[in-house]
Amino acid sequence: MGLAFLQVNIVLTALTIGAATTVMATTGVLVGRFIGPVLGKWAEVLGGVVLISIGCTILLEHLGLFR
Repeated sequence: MGLAFLQVNIVLTALTIGAATTVMATTGVLVGRFIGPVLGKWAEVLGGVVLISIGCTILLEHLGLFR
């Protein structure tokens, strides 16, 4: 069910989602700036493994092999 059917103020909802996205993205960049030099290559490898795992899970779900 979309927002159009929920009788909500679409402008306020869009602004709230935009503000939350901005705060989370900015926080991620600031935290990454300090943690990046400490973890370095390990963080990149871990991030890659997580992304590959998510991709494989989505593929298996669409193929009907994993639920």
